[in-house]
Amino acid sequence: MNRINNNTGGIIYLDAPGGTGKTFLINLILAEIRAEKHIALALASSGIAATLMEGGRTAHSALQLPLNIAEQQFPVCKISGTSGRGQLLKHAKIIFWDECTMAHKKITRSHGQNITRIAKKL
Repeated sequence: MNRINNNTGGIIYLDAPGGTGKTFLINLILAEIRAEKHIALALASSGIAATLMEGGRTAHSALQLPLNIAEQQFPVCKISGTSGRGQLLKHAKIIFWDECTMAHKKITRSHGQNITRIAKKL
């Protein structure tokens, strides 16, 4: 929570065996941030994982990722910095991506590049 309150940002990986409370912890942090009237996004690589998080959506849906990602050399998300979704990403205090290791490496690289591109247009 210190990184969120201090706006220091960064990437944090949460890794633990199944059944140890990762989703519970994510939902707790989401609730805390949203209770302070901030934006907290919950994404997941699969629909099942997305349904377990409060307000969760699949990464493909939320980030408008192309479905044929493996066939594209440089995949690009279709989100502009001025769109509603772009504004949501700009102002999000935190973005949780459950099961991000299940996503194709091009998807995570594309997401990182797009967040950087959108954030520069603040």
